[in-house]
Amino acid sequence: MRKQIIYLFFLLFYSLQSCQSLSVSSDIPVVQNNKKVGFINQAADVKCESCYALRMVKANGKDLTFKVPVSLNNINNKNIFQEDYELLPEQSANGLSVRYNSLTTSDSYIFKIKKIKNNMVLTKVSKVSSTVYHHKIAKDDYADYPATSICEKEVNYILPDNQEINLNQYFISGDKNCFMCPSKYSVEECLEKKKTNAKFNWQ
Repeated sequence: MRKQIIYLFFLLFYSLQSCQSLSVSSDIPVVQNNKKVGFINQAADVKCESCYALRMVKANGKDLTFKVPVSLNNINNKNIFQEDYELLPEQSANGLSVRYNSLTTSDSYIFKIKKIKNNMVLTKVSKVSSTVYHHKIAKDDYADYPATSICEKEVNYILPDNQEINLNQYFISGDKNCFMCPSKYSVEECLEKKKTNAKFNWQ
């Protein structure tokens, strides 16, 4: 029995040590003006006007570096570095999709990236967000419905090696193709209906 207790204690100690090592090794630096000013989820006493973290995404044997905006949020009377977006990469047969999901709003920004002639090329940028659609039922008669706003823009940007990809760099232009879709449809269903010019059922 004593040996079992010692063995269990050893396993617990080893697990705690492993967790600590993982925590230390997974510290993500926060950068501002090309200088490290702290780490994600740690307290800081600095002005954070243009802070960001760098996230690496592998695609077709290349490393792509994405900037993720960072803010200082007051938690338990401490200013804590937190990322403003969750970065979600997804590789498929059609290429790489990288989604910036806002952690404070319903907005999602999506990069579509393909490998073309040994270059990593940004082929489409999209923005998806929740909103309310003021739908006209009849003359002087309107109804508000929950909706999804979808904006897309076809682009052709070669992403240079070793260049940091900035969210705002590709989403500052207003000449995107936008439309409203009832929120009862998925984004994929909205895009399919838009492609076939099918009418949306708002009621």
